[in-house]
Amino acid sequence: WISAVNDNEEAELVHSVSYGNDEAQQVSEEYMQSVNTEFMKAAARGLSIFVASGDQGVYGREGPGNNVFHPDFPASSPWVTSVGGTDFVTPSVTGEEQAWDGSGGGFSNTFPVASWQAAAVAQYKMTAADTLPPSFLWNASGRGYPDVSCLGGSVNPYCVSADVGELAGVWGTSASTPVVAGIFAQLNNVRLTAKMPPMGFVNPFLYQNMDCFFDVKQGVNDGGYNWGFAAVEGWDPATGVGTPNYAKLKERVLMV
Repeated sequence: WISAVNDNEEAELVHSVSYGNDEAQQVSEEYMQSVNTEFMKAAARGLSIFVASGDQGVYGREGPGNNVFHPDFPASSPWVTSVGGTDFVTPSVTGEEQAWDGSGGGFSNTFPVASWQAAAVAQYKMTAADTLPPSFLWNASGRGYPDVSCLGGSVNPYCVSADVGELAGVWGTSASTPVVAGIFAQLNNVRLTAKMPPMGFVNPFLYQNMDCFFDVKQGVNDGGYNWGFAAVEGWDPATGVGTPNYAKLKERVLMV
């Protein structure tokens, strides 16, 4: 898919991807590295790629059987923007948010921590020191994800038209990801209207402008099992930098 995107001279500026498996379920590390190279090419072209962080919490699709966390790919690639899911603290009341327990997140076993998130990841490990899962469960030197989040939990599903005359509730990071992608498509419009280039690879911008997001400080993405990463002040591997504050982002993207 990403090779086809890169071969398309008229590729859209923003892409939302609702696909993923555990890193350990991929064909090989060489495959992941080759896909990552294609993501790098897309970033160099000014494309923004948003990827769902997964819906099985930290244990991934493989589950807790071998008692380690299973990071998700391509959400763990440092050249995509990984999107997690939240729920409202008070069901059906738009307001304060918490991490959805099923939201994928954690640290890659394949890719190292990215330079643009290194300070935020280090701060998280200090802030959350009392709540961190046992060290044998996760790779402390890996790329942390998700980068950002949006409503995606099962307590407050999205209402969609599933068929003619039928409405259904859906949820998951496959719902939160296109919402975030849509927000950044709108931000691209703001910049393009102002004769500015598109956002492109947005991850450095996210971590440099964390005040433009609603910080999520509660909840844990344990998937219903014993361990997970807690949402805390600042970036965390449950909700990233938080959920988008469009009003602030709209102003900020004209300043960078």
